Amino acid sequence: MSKAKANPLPLGDALRDLALLRASDCDLSSVLPPASPSSAEASSVGTDENTRAVHESVAKSYEFVREARAVIKLLDRGVVDRQGGRVEDVRARLEDVGRGLDGHGNT
Repeated sequence: MSKAKANPLPLGDALRDLALLRASDCDLSSVLPPASPSSAEASSVGTDENTRAVHESVAKSYEFVREARAVIKLLDRGVVDRQGGRVEDVRARLEDVGRGLDGHGNT
């Protein structure tokens, strides 16, 4: 069996389709008929709140992705290891200073 037949819904294709739906600004709820007049009124009132919540969620997702990419770039460049080495050096020096101060206080 080929890999394409084993996975009838490849993740890459699904993500591309979802991105296209989001970019097209298509409201999928407009395709479905309302269940009842009272629920349609209730859903229209909540639509603005839902839309706002969705936009906030998407914005937070984009921010998270930006931050994650920045962290990965830092990690790939070795910046984290270099900074960790500097922190360890400063910590060791401060411990030496602390031991020196403890020694002078006892004399």
